[in-house]
Amino acid sequence: MLNKVKKLGFLALAASSIGLILAGCSNSKKEADNKTITITVDKGYKDYINRVKGDFEKKNGVKVEVKTKDALTALDNLKLDGPAGKAADVLMAPYDRVGVLGKQGQLATVKLPTDGRYSDADKKNVTLNQKQYGEPVTIETLVLFYNKDLIDHAPTTFQELEELSKDPKYAYENDKSKNVAFLTQWTNFYNAYGLIKGYGGYIFGDNGTDPKNIGLNNKGAVEGITYMTNWFKNTWPKGMQAKTSNQNFITDQFTKGKTAVIIDGPWQAAAYKKAGVNYGVAKLPTLANGEKYQAFGGGKAWVISQYSKNKGMAQKFIDYLTTDKNMQKFYDMTQEVPANEKTRTAVAKTDNELTSAVIEQYKDASPMPNIPEMTEVWTGAENMVINAASGKDTPKQAADKATKQIQQAIKQKYKE
Repeated sequence: MLNKVKKLGFLALAASSIGLILAGCSNSKKEADNKTITITVDKGYKDYINRVKGDFEKKNGVKVEVKTKDALTALDNLKLDGPAGKAADVLMAPYDRVGVLGKQGQLATVKLPTDGRYSDADKKNVTLNQKQYGEPVTIETLVLFYNKDLIDHAPTTFQELEELSKDPKYAYENDKSKNVAFLTQWTNFYNAYGLIKGYGGYIFGDNGTDPKNIGLNNKGAVEGITYMTNWFKNTWPKGMQAKTSNQNFITDQFTKGKTAVIIDGPWQAAAYKKAGVNYGVAKLPTLANGEKYQAFGGGKAWVISQYSKNKGMAQKFIDYLTTDKNMQKFYDMTQEVPANEKTRTAVAKTDNELTSAVIEQYKDASPMPNIPEMTEVWTGAENMVINAASGKDTPKQAADKATKQIQQAIKQKYKE
């Protein structure tokens, strides 16, 4: 009997010991997991992360694992990958997605550094309902590209563009009654908004936060749409109305030396350089009404997944990535304009025309609303421009229809 008790005691002790060992293994695994943070980026940013992560790893005793995936795909998959434990701790998001994902509960709130690296405008890009959901990385806005072999300076007014578009040298080869001296993709509302805004239109009120206040059919907005419509009807080839192919047409005409001036995003510069275009870059011309072209101001931010189990270290990492030193490296490797104020000031002093133009134009930019309701604007607003351009509707009719379509879409989806 005594031996049986001893045997049972031994087995209990052994089981207890095994339990402690297993618990220790579990804790060790948890600690090991916390020693690694993952970041998912587009492949174009992989070299940058690998270049700068070493010092952070040494200082914090962690490993930074870099994964590559299309940024928008990674964000779209977050609601499924997050709960499944497959999402990265840190991702990159366009500013207009930050507020949306934050409100949906996909992103963790962050605490922005207080060392002056961000302006109030930069902070606004990642803020929704007084909460920050990301750290600004870059700034972007539309700029003017011109062919230096065709004209000797960048036009500074739309009146100059109108005069240039009367030059028979730029007559469209398939229809000499049309002219391609100046082109831009206004069927893309991202491009069109700056003109409409300059004429008095707006989205979601003065601060871009009131989804019930859609100013796309007021008097000023209609005037802006009318001005755009005149270009489509009286100057440009009919193909400029085709939103699925006009971007390729614009790029083709500019790279082949048929078009002297275009308005487009800085991301297009690589294609022009590859094509061997001798191009210059400048800020956007003053509108025909004398006002500034207030293009959307956008960019990208580092964000932290709400599902991350290492949010504290992820916060440290994005603080590290956005320091003056590391944002200078980011600019050197990508040529994208940094949101960091000190670094932006430094790169503005270089002789890079694209950088200077983006920085100057960004001063006049209109922050893109980052509330979720913005996703309901794009289709209606693009239909507005296309229907006015084609003559299907008058500018006023097109604006009224678009406003109603946007209002109904918001009401249906958000019950507002």
